[in-house]
Amino acid sequence: MTSTLPPALAALVAELRRISPIGSALALLGWDQETHMPPQGAGPRAEVLGALTEVHHERSSADALGERIAAAEEEVAGGDPRWVALVREARRDWERTRRIPSDLAQEIAVASSRSLMAWRGARAADDFQAFEPHLTAMVSLKRRVAEALRDGDGSLYDTLLSEYEPGMSAEVFQGFCDAVKPRLVALVAEVAPRCARVRTDFITRDHDPDRQLQFSRDVLTAMGYDFSRGRLDLTAHPFCTGIATPHDVRITTRVDRNDFNCNFFSVIHEGGHALYEQGLDPEWSGTPLGAATSLGIHESQSRYYENVIARSEPFWVHWLPRLRAAFPGNFDDVRPEEFLAAVNCVVPSLIRTEADEVTYSLHVMLRFELEHALFEGSLEVADLPDLWNRRMKELLGVEVPCDREGVLQDIHWSMGAFGYFPTYFLGNLYGAQIDRAVRLALPDLDEQLARGEMGPLREWLGREVHVRGREFPSLELVREVCGEELDPLLFVEYLEEKMARFHPA
Repeated sequence: MTSTLPPALAALVAELRRISPIGSALALLGWDQETHMPPQGAGPRAEVLGALTEVHHERSSADALGERIAAAEEEVAGGDPRWVALVREARRDWERTRRIPSDLAQEIAVASSRSLMAWRGARAADDFQAFEPHLTAMVSLKRRVAEALRDGDGSLYDTLLSEYEPGMSAEVFQGFCDAVKPRLVALVAEVAPRCARVRTDFITRDHDPDRQLQFSRDVLTAMGYDFSRGRLDLTAHPFCTGIATPHDVRITTRVDRNDFNCNFFSVIHEGGHALYEQGLDPEWSGTPLGAATSLGIHESQSRYYENVIARSEPFWVHWLPRLRAAFPGNFDDVRPEEFLAAVNCVVPSLIRTEADEVTYSLHVMLRFELEHALFEGSLEVADLPDLWNRRMKELLGVEVPCDREGVLQDIHWSMGAFGYFPTYFLGNLYGAQIDRAVRLALPDLDEQLARGEMGPLREWLGREVHVRGREFPSLELVREVCGEELDPLLFVEYLEEKMARFHPA
């Protein structure tokens, strides 16, 4: 426990916790920008974010912090592995922060806030050219970041990718894609024609938004999401943010009264993220042991709950009768097998966040390909729309009618989050591997889900994944939790078996 730490480590933890509230303030301002901030607040908010980012950067890169890290390293060497991991990760954060000049960090904070506002306007107006200069600026700024952070002759893109998934490289990620993509493409070609005959009319009936939100809250509560430490709000792009993890973890959603799936599965997805954040060890809050391992592991939790759990037959044995009660008349004429076929349909489509479980990873692979090319110098920002549209046709067989439904659909690039997209696919791979370990530990998981009991699952994930914080890098954590190396084919095998069950030939 932190109260019994040796003196140098205790001093380091105290210093990290002195810095942590500034990050919490930045997170709160970012959450507000996406949920409640009035449009005219965008300019002043950008300045506030820039100023606060500068303060956070200065404290996070201070010589005094480095001295505390060095003292703690000497003190814990060869000792408690958790303490060693904390100091290792603190040094990694400190060294990487020191490599980025304070004025560059502030410039990025201001530019990304303005770019986000520009992206919203450009997407609404379907006007890529209005966003192009902002995106060009963000690429330039993130190039400067990558140049400052990279080691030796390392790849600029690998440097950015490792910010979200430490230790991952474009080469390793491409290898995962190459192993899975041919079978995904073949599965889409096989199953999509069958899904064209699946009944889905009940998904698009008039579903009262307030009832949708209440039903989602009920399921979140059953999952174990603690509303005394969180909240659910509306926004254009669903997300989860830890304001003061694990004590204040918030999620957002969007509601379409004529699309039940839009809100429900977004809430379950963000709820998976939130359970991870709320499951981090409060004893280590404000330190690397109180933070998530990586965004790939984060996505393994959200996509596991969204797809493996919430699209399964046992889950709906319990929840379908409650869904019928929550929406009188809307689902009364729907047989369980029809409902399950509908929520597991494979339909090549335009929008990543609305993509089915099988085609979703292909959307991610496209984005990886494009942003990798941007930073390797083989693609210009101005050429993004045309290449996006062409590759969508090649990968998914769909024509992109406008940039709003194409290159402008995602929020990530407007914020400079290059290297983020691969973590979604990695989350799918990690989740499939973790599911095998879950079912060995909880052989009656399906029976529990059919009774509406989700506590044992949350407790197992909390104990094996969440509470570890950044003790292990992602691939090590998967090996530690599952007792075996990551096998990307487990994911596609899971999908093939699932599609054969819900959409047989």
